[in-house]
Amino acid sequence: MSSDPTSPASATSQDAQDEGPGCMPAILAALALSGIFGFLCCGVSTWWLYGQRGELALKTTRGSLIPAVEQSLLSPEEKSRTVRMLEELADELERGNLENAEAAGVMQRLTRLPILQWGQIRRIESFVDDHPDDFDALDSLQFDRLRKGVERDKLTTIDFVHILTPVLQSSTDQLAAPLIDKLDVQAVADVVERAKTAADRIEIEASPKSDVTIDTLVRRQIEAGIEKGTF
Repeated sequence: MSSDPTSPASATSQDAQDEGPGCMPAILAALALSGIFGFLCCGVSTWWLYGQRGELALKTTRGSLIPAVEQSLLSPEEKSRTVRMLEELADELERGNLENAEAAGVMQRLTRLPILQWGQIRRIESFVDDHPDDFDALDSLQFDRLRKGVERDKLTTIDFVHILTPVLQSSTDQLAAPLIDKLDVQAVADVVERAKTAADRIEIEASPKSDVTIDTLVRRQIEAGIEKGTF
């Protein structure tokens, strides 16, 4: 017996067949528009940030870098000269005398430079020199090799933080972590070993002690950032 096309069951079946794709095209269109909108927002944000590099560099220098250096373990002489150069840099940024690319180059290079860790390394070096029964001249020489590595652009802030980890306090920001309150021979010995490993890796010769100050390197990197931009 054939079914009646006018029956309720037939009508329901016909309606289901006629529903078509439903709301799926609208959902796909909405997703596509959302993707386009997100892409445009990302592009606009990137463009805006790209044009604000000078302003961001100024805020970072005055708001973060200079105060951090003032509270660092750098010697008074190195600290004074470094802060003075950073203040001069901030003045130049504030006057608009640096292009955005120049500002970005300077900030990238200063970020790579272990300015805060420089004073910490000197503190560890003094501990080594003050404990001749536990360390020798070759141990002390490793810190000079580290400074040469920085001078040759072969060691960065990240390297110094790794080397100093045994004597750093736990912190949410290890790049700004202070030294532990009381240094001990074993922890410092671990730092010496890490320093030697790092210096060996980048092939820094074990030569008689010579020195370079952090303010000298800051000046060089500011000049390089203005002249050459980022790495």
